[in-house]
Amino acid sequence: MSNKFRFRHHDNIGVADAEQDHAFLASCFMDVGDIAILKDCDDPRRIVLGRTGAGKTALLYQFSQEHDNVIEIKPESLALAYISNSTILQFVHGLGVNLNIFFKLLWRHVFTVEILKTHFHLDSQQATVPVVEKIKNFFSGRNRRHIQAMEYLEKWGKTFWEETDYRIRELTTKLESDLKASIDAAKIGIPISAQGGQSLTEEQKSEVVYRAQHVVNEVQIRQLSDMIELIDEVLEDPKRKYYIVIDRLDEDWVEDGLRYLLIRALIETVRDFGKVKHAKIVIALRYDLLDRVVRLTRDAGFQEEKYECLYLPIEWTREQLINLLDLRVDALVRQRYTTRSVTHSDLLPSKINKQPSIDYILKRTLMRPRDVILFFNLCIAQAANNPSITAQMIRQAEGEYSRLRLRSLADEWHSDYPKLLCFADLLKGRPALFALESVTEDDCLNLCVKLHEQGVLENDELSVAALNLVDAKMKFQDFRTTIMAAFYKVSLVGLKLEHYESVSWSIGGRRSVSLAEIGAGTRIAIHPCFWRTLGVRDFELKNVAARMTVTETLTCGLQPPLSGL
Repeated sequence: MSNKFRFRHHDNIGVADAEQDHAFLASCFMDVGDIAILKDCDDPRRIVLGRTGAGKTALLYQFSQEHDNVIEIKPESLALAYISNSTILQFVHGLGVNLNIFFKLLWRHVFTVEILKTHFHLDSQQATVPVVEKIKNFFSGRNRRHIQAMEYLEKWGKTFWEETDYRIRELTTKLESDLKASIDAAKIGIPISAQGGQSLTEEQKSEVVYRAQHVVNEVQIRQLSDMIELIDEVLEDPKRKYYIVIDRLDEDWVEDGLRYLLIRALIETVRDFGKVKHAKIVIALRYDLLDRVVRLTRDAGFQEEKYECLYLPIEWTREQLINLLDLRVDALVRQRYTTRSVTHSDLLPSKINKQPSIDYILKRTLMRPRDVILFFNLCIAQAANNPSITAQMIRQAEGEYSRLRLRSLADEWHSDYPKLLCFADLLKGRPALFALESVTEDDCLNLCVKLHEQGVLENDELSVAALNLVDAKMKFQDFRTTIMAAFYKVSLVGLKLEHYESVSWSIGGRRSVSLAEIGAGTRIAIHPCFWRTLGVRDFELKNVAARMTVTETLTCGLQPPLSGL
């Protein structure tokens, strides 16, 4: 590399948000075979699963760029806030009316119309009317299934050209009107509001629920199901396939109570659309969001294993992350300084603490592209006006990186554990590997009393456990186990459940452990990503590493024995 090379103050190898990563995403995207899976309409995998920063948005963006007839639907364009704020829907939902069939209707309606709208280039009412008539004539005189589909076209076809949010409001308004008419007919004499249902007698409540559920069950889901099956007859060219892509469902775009019901209905609709040979619905979900949807909407008819064939997990190996880093390093350096390829090894020291510097960096990530990019960017900031990055610069960058990653972890899991940062204080100043028994009753009680006095505890699992400990409603051993199970789930720690086992991590392994598995002999390993910000004492690191293989350490982030490298 040219000896004129120097890092500039604002140099970087990309940004955290894939949608804003204009300088690097297109030229540095690394496909590990996922795009071919998404493109294949016969492949059932269509729900992209991964944690924050795993590359879900980057994958869907690149997929959309590489293929024609990709329809991107943004959650904010679905008028879902309108649904969430619907007084009538909140009223009946609060009484226990099952709205799932209506939410499935909404998704099916959106997907069916978007495909037909794109296929026939419907961009105005003038363009829509003749096309709808053409489709109706094509299927006229056929079986009852076709007749029902035509009834659907007759009712909704005139507004196919409208924007998505308009059609969502159209269907929701129709249901609201029918519900209000049915409830008014019951003559219960109370206002329809979230609080109104509280003044109902049991007899009145039963009457309202019966009437409202009947209205919901009568929505035209059967006609729309037939329309889905007819899409392939309209899309008769097997070489012309259509893809609908929905990302960022993990963002807080609608009130949580209905949000999870809407996402469950979406997952069910994505599966139902598997019947369509020439179209595919592709969505991205975070693992934690999927877990909450399953947990909070589970009923007697929901079997999670039926949906596992739809999942496309996004996971990264050591080699893939190194290749991704090298692509970005090369793009940064070559655009200004040289025509030959440049890799991380040209810029980093060969060793840090007697181990390859690239392994030192990777072990302090959760094996996600975002972690690698952000850590390297902080190293570059330390190396401004220098031709390379020294070991000291990496250690300097690690302090800020560790703090930011713990903050990011708290943001990622805020819905489940809004006070995760507060409870993480229980790990401060401890060794990298320590016995569960070393977390004493005083440690736990002092933390919980402090949080209680500060008034920061909420209604989540950890906060409730803390309040129960303070009120002597929970044994401290049970509290300690609950905390460590949560820390494991979010990847803050790994668990050595038995003396003959290696440390287990939720990264690339079991995503959770049961409370019963965490016993008195369990040992806790704090992830190296968070050592600096938690002030972890690392004098036991050598012993931790000695019990693990090289593959385990590269996956989990612990230092391997030198002989393995």
